[in-house]
Amino acid sequence: MKQTLTQSDYQILAQALDVAARRGAFGAGDMAAVGQLHLKVIQILNQFTPESPKEPESPKEPYIKD
Repeated sequence: MKQTLTQSDYQILAQALDVAARRGAFGAGDMAAVGQLHLKVIQILNQFTPESPKEPESPKEPYIKD
């Protein structure tokens, strides 16, 4: 069976990386790699959340029909 990660899995992974880094679980030499991995996880999470539709801009001056 093929295993996949869900949005919840990625959220847990991002939180775990953040907590572990704050608690000193990684050495200074590891921080760059951990930071890059965290960034990738956040980018994947951003793909899960659809962008909200942008509202059309209202005209700066009211349109007056002569």
